[in-house]
Amino acid sequence: MEIGKIHLITFSPTQTSKQVGEAIVRGTGIAEVVFQDLTHPEKPLQEVSSDALAIITVPVYGGKVAPLAIKRLEQLKGNNTPAILVVVYGNRAYEKALQELDAFVNQRGFKVVGAGTFIGEHSYSTERYPIATGRPDKEDITFAISFGEQI
Repeated sequence: MEIGKIHLITFSPTQTSKQVGEAIVRGTGIAEVVFQDLTHPEKPLQEVSSDALAIITVPVYGGKVAPLAIKRLEQLKGNNTPAILVVVYGNRAYEKALQELDAFVNQRGFKVVGAGTFIGEHSYSTERYPIATGRPDKEDITFAISFGEQI
């Protein structure tokens, strides 16, 4: 199968899921990218065709996919579309978030062909109580690019 286009679909209130997704896209080397930011959606999602690759990045809250991300993804529709799933968690635990996202997108016409977990600065991180401060950092981004190359 020839993949000529990527749909980067992200929900990223703190921009960490977006940063990871963009690095993965860079690593693939595929130039045609449709960016769909579900954080502040401007237009409804479109169906993602079977000749495109969907890269879906979402944050984890309490070991689950962020509830608002799931709500925004409800309109997502694939057509036997290959998908890479990425969950970004605050260095605590991602628990079953990846499995939850996998089951969710499979019901919407996607075929998961790869997945990854990445660390991003925890949304509760403060100067007094830092949690994964500055993540994703340079090493994380380099790893995400490498992950994209392997895809």
